[in-house]
Amino acid sequence: MQNKITIGITTFSKRLNLIIKLIDQIRTYTNDKIILTVNGERDGEFNDLYRLDILKLCSKYKDVFPVFFIEIRGLSKLWNTIIIHSDRENVLILNDDIEILSDDLFKTIDSHISSNLFNGLSRINGSFSHFLINKSIIEHVGFFDERLLGFGEEDGDICYRFLKSALPILDINTQGVLNLCVDTRHDQVKKGIEKYSKFNRDFIYGQKYAPDFNSPYRGMFDTPMRQLLPDVNCYPQEKFYCDHKNELFLEE
Repeated sequence: MQNKITIGITTFSKRLNLIIKLIDQIRTYTNDKIILTVNGERDGEFNDLYRLDILKLCSKYKDVFPVFFIEIRGLSKLWNTIIIHSDRENVLILNDDIEILSDDLFKTIDSHISSNLFNGLSRINGSFSHFLINKSIIEHVGFFDERLLGFGEEDGDICYRFLKSALPILDINTQGVLNLCVDTRHDQVKKGIEKYSKFNRDFIYGQKYAPDFNSPYRGMFDTPMRQLLPDVNCYPQEKFYCDHKNELFLEE
């Protein structure tokens, strides 16, 4: 590939077998650097055997760098960490529940970047299970909102901001990747819709945005929305995290 990228992957303890398979598939087709953000647990008691397994996996390959989180952090935090730590402008973000079927994924991404169509954010096959993002553009538009402490709604929020910045969301279509949509999830996290966090759903629809049928911006939301809370300082949000992290979970 002419255009070097960073590949970022998010994962957690229940998906060890998936990540072992995925990294091996990636290394079949490219030597681009990989940043692996490894999510933690509710109680902060990180499984040492799992940590050892991840370190062994990463040391098996060149240029695979793990970042461990001791406690459960939201997808926004994991994605931002990958982007910030990347030493390359363009970052391919992958969920761990996908399969790389051929080198068409990387060839298509390379062609997309070279074509000058890429304007900062492009989904792969219309999905945020895998997407291409540019560091300079995300610094302009704003990082993923880390007040989304759980999982879900990050895509609608970032699309809304790109549209406000007159940057359309593009799609890269390829036969080289398969989205498995595995339903394995973190324990005891309050669910909103399907596997997504109730906390994120309530924050997006109850605090940050409100329905507004006169708004020109819809993003990926069900209806046009009006923004109530500003995007200032979306990253980091450590005090917000400390103040609200227990609201993610079911009562014990």
